[in-house]
Amino acid sequence: MNNKSSNRFCFIFVILLLVYLTPTIPVRAQERRETQNAQPQRDPLASLKQALSKAGASALDSSQQTALNELIAKFQNTNGPAKSDPSEQAAMDAYNNAILAKDLESATKAEGTLSKFILARLQKMMEAQPSLEIQILSYLHRDQVAALQTTMGNKGIISILRPISFSVLTRLGLTVFDPRLEMRPGNVR
Repeated sequence: MNNKSSNRFCFIFVILLLVYLTPTIPVRAQERRETQNAQPQRDPLASLKQALSKAGASALDSSQQTALNELIAKFQNTNGPAKSDPSEQAAMDAYNNAILAKDLESATKAEGTLSKFILARLQKMMEAQPSLEIQILSYLHRDQVAALQTTMGNKGIISILRPISFSVLTRLGLTVFDPRLEMRPGNVR
């Protein structure tokens, strides 16, 4: 009788457990899918926060973080993403095709055309970058800047600002490097 009671108890326990857990399985599976499919949002201020911490400076307060995030969003909205230029794509295709055809003369000619697009993008980036970096720096308190200068020097401060502005400019398509230039398996059209 004792063994039957034990088996019955286990059976009832398993049934209750299944009744309890079954409704949550689809919900948990959906949550897992959403978590796996979500693009991780990189904090553009992460390098600045880390540098302030290492320098022993006060952390960014909530108003600074809000202002900096608004500045970045405004900058992105104002400048907008770079438009894909069919002429640039044609120049890239001509360049790649000339290389694949082992035609140095055509590759050199296509490179000349392609470099004009790259230089135009570089000029736009160089015009936008100082403005953004100066504005970012202006949101820091004097004690924060002083601590950064003491521990890192001026070059160190610039090395903190560059990744922030570069990540913003990259999202806008305003970088010199173009992933279409990278030749690797699977990246050839």
